[in-house]
Amino acid sequence: MRKSISAVALVAAASMTVVGLAPAASAAKPAADGVTVAKAIVAKYSVSPKSIGNIPPIGKPIPKGKYLITITNATDAAITLNNNIVAGGKLLGWKVEALQAESTLEGQRKTLQQAISKNPDGIAVSGMETDSYGDLYKQAAAKGIAVICSACMSKPGSGLIDSHVSGPKMLDLWGQMIAAFTVANVQGTPNVQMFGISVYPILKRFDSAYAAFLKRLSPKATTKYNELDFATGVPQQVGNVYKANPGTNMVTSDLGDFFIGVPQGLFNVGAKPGSAPLIGGLTAGKDAIQTLKNKTTNAWTAYSLPIVGYRVVDSFARYWTKTPFANADLPTQILTQKNIGSAVLTPQGDYLGVKDYVAQFKKVWGIK
Repeated sequence: MRKSISAVALVAAASMTVVGLAPAASAAKPAADGVTVAKAIVAKYSVSPKSIGNIPPIGKPIPKGKYLITITNATDAAITLNNNIVAGGKLLGWKVEALQAESTLEGQRKTLQQAISKNPDGIAVSGMETDSYGDLYKQAAAKGIAVICSACMSKPGSGLIDSHVSGPKMLDLWGQMIAAFTVANVQGTPNVQMFGISVYPILKRFDSAYAAFLKRLSPKATTKYNELDFATGVPQQVGNVYKANPGTNMVTSDLGDFFIGVPQGLFNVGAKPGSAPLIGGLTAGKDAIQTLKNKTTNAWTAYSLPIVGYRVVDSFARYWTKTPFANADLPTQILTQKNIGSAVLTPQGDYLGVKDYVAQFKKVWGIK
């Protein structure tokens, strides 16, 4: 007789903290019943979120007339994020400008210098760590410009005001979610080939959290990390690794976009169980979402770029009103072939998650 979800959750709670998951899975003891725990986690995070998170109202007048610059690049994800920073800032009566940077260290530094020269009140960046940009953040701070970074590993300081939005805590959670999906769905002991780019610390954080939590749930599981080589071609590289490791039953990617075009030519996903690896990983863009609909991949973490954009604006509003930052987790879920049909998406096909997010932020900001 199948266990009910509530019974599964009780067993899971006895083994580890299911609600919230994160911080230090690597230091925890193995779960007494890893599969049961994994299924409870998957059940919890398969449901569409209804709230933008536990974000307290600011409760103070938010100053109008602020000048905010957000730095973007040409990727679809970056443009979506910045469009929502612009939209959220305009709701608060701010002037918001998006500057497009080349996707290189030199190009981003040049654009950040350009932004600083414009003397805005704030600059929003994403994934730009203090190791590479700290000197420019200090220049901004010396001019009274607040810099906030989303998707950053860097702690506040050295001119960086805040970095909690999509920070290490969320990467830990996402790694644990996909690890749970792996243990709950593979046939037998997980034998995983992981693909990523180590130059981005925020992506390596996902890899580390995934591998650590996988071992906690399934101590005999094996993982091997493979650095992606875009010059060789991702499909060819993944195919070569898979052919050399035919016992692989899970393949992960640091970003869904990295695997565009990979599954269809290499794996027969959806065939007889055990005949092909499951495929998934971090962050489903619109293309990865389509692969779930096409049943050619299996599980990706949900990342709501619109809500991230509004959370960045919320952080600036809290900074300028001397209100504590809202450190709540982002609304998220595990997107799978089973639930993708009910997932809340934007008209463009990106993950949204919470349909009335704008109304919820207006309430937090005291906007009628």
